[in-house]
Amino acid sequence: MNHLFEELYTTIWKQVFALQPALDLAVAKELFTKNLALPQKHSSLAAKTPVYMSDEYGYNKFISQEETEKRSNTDNFMEKTIPIRSLPDVLAASGKIALFRASRAINSEILEESDDIYSSSYIYNSTHIYNSQKLMYCYNTKTCEYLFASKGSADSTFGIRIFDSGSVSNSFDVHWSGKCANSYFCHDCYDLRDCMFCFHLTSKQYCIANMQFTEEEYEKLKAMILTEYFAQLQSPKAFVLLNQL
Repeated sequence: MNHLFEELYTTIWKQVFALQPALDLAVAKELFTKNLALPQKHSSLAAKTPVYMSDEYGYNKFISQEETEKRSNTDNFMEKTIPIRSLPDVLAASGKIALFRASRAINSEILEESDDIYSSSYIYNSTHIYNSQKLMYCYNTKTCEYLFASKGSADSTFGIRIFDSGSVSNSFDVHWSGKCANSYFCHDCYDLRDCMFCFHLTSKQYCIANMQFTEEEYEKLKAMILTEYFAQLQSPKAFVLLNQL
């Protein structure tokens, strides 16, 4: 991994969990990327070049961009014409050229272990990324930056586990929500700031489990909750993610 991505992880973490020591990157990946269809390592059929693609496609024969360009410049992938008398004839002929492009990218730069990237930069082990930058372990995100282990979101920044949401910032494990900031473990919420473990709320601040607190009360409880959360993460019955509730 390029050291730039290690630094990126630290930057995201400090913004989301300012007072908590960062988990080791390998531990964070193990805990927070569950259920994400991230690109996996494969080898191109011809040159055995490492390429990356999510297993969601079911492909098993791959070709790299460089190999594609080389063959295109040689013979444009054209084959000698042979008699076609049946479907098996077609399948046999096409099987020779059925190599699937992996590690795909258009108008993008500084990518590692990623696939299907458009107009984006500084992307690590992510797929289906559009007009975004500085992402790690992300799936299907648009116009986002500084996200880690997130999917299905847009217009969001500095988040970990931001799922199917829009305009979310400085938050952790926020799902199906919009216009939320500085929030943790929330689902189906809109216009929240400084909230934790909230569901189906609109236009609220300093709430925990849908209960209202003062700013002072909230900050004390937040510090206690996050400290206990990280302390118990390695226990066998640890609470890790929102979907365990």
